[in-house]
Amino acid sequence: MTDDCLRPIAIKNEIFTIIGSSGEMTIPYGETSFTELKTIYKNKIAASEAENKAAFMLDGITLLSDLRAAVLECRKTGKPVYVMLSVDDELLTENELPADAALIVAQSLGAICFGITADDTETLIDGIHRIKPCSQIPVAIRPKNGTLTDEELSELLKAGTDVFIGLTDECATRFQNIISSENYAPPEIEYIDSVMLANERSAFFLEHDTTEISEPIECNAGMGEDLVAVCGEGGYDVLNIQINSPDDALDFADNAHMATLPVMFSGDDEIAMKLAVMLYQGRALIDGTSLIDLEELKNTARKYGAVIY
Repeated sequence: MTDDCLRPIAIKNEIFTIIGSSGEMTIPYGETSFTELKTIYKNKIAASEAENKAAFMLDGITLLSDLRAAVLECRKTGKPVYVMLSVDDELLTENELPADAALIVAQSLGAICFGITADDTETLIDGIHRIKPCSQIPVAIRPKNGTLTDEELSELLKAGTDVFIGLTDECATRFQNIISSENYAPPEIEYIDSVMLANERSAFFLEHDTTEISEPIECNAGMGEDLVAVCGEGGYDVLNIQINSPDDALDFADNAHMATLPVMFSGDDEIAMKLAVMLYQGRALIDGTSLIDLEELKNTARKYGAVIY
């Protein structure tokens, strides 16, 4: 028997204010800046105030820029933020955002639950097996038609599903019977204890004692080729991006999609560092040897989900 507070739960869709995709592509894929994207979500949230629901659910989001902007703005309300990603059988969204990368970013920004929905239950089971070990928050599923067989419920529970969203009343009753049974026991999960980073296309798991960081890379408007070259050299696990001014932060943001490795931001300019971390579509390291006041570094890392290294 497990303590009631640790048992998986079923939640109805009705408790959520749904925040959907902006439909905007940020620079360099489109013309919308990340600051403008945050404003779009701020306005969406303000327009939903009359609903007065208990929590927000980000649903229909397929891009990491949308996820980050939405979580950052929802978090300002003080209400809990749930993230629900629709994925294919490779656990990618329509715009090829991997579920594990999205989870790493969402939980680092303060979302309280991360879930997946898919066309078939097998994908949900495989997805939970993949994302549960990197989770630091509850993980959820939402079946397309609201119902699952007892076998499917059991398999999802064994995989480590914490929250079942949108079950029909009949399915929710069967779910409750399963977890109330004397035979129910929580699964044993082997969690990843590496440093978890992400970009728009990948999740990364780094070990402190074996991580190789590149030489500092200077920022400029045409630095994309430099990023490709360093990533292609091999031997490095992290790109060391030198941020000396706000212009450097903007230049890197415009070229970050060319980097296939995670990044560490180095520099001693507080404003530039905050801008670089805010604009980066992923979860980054911040160089802990920076001359920026440590408390300010911690505040920046906490706000934008970065890791001081």
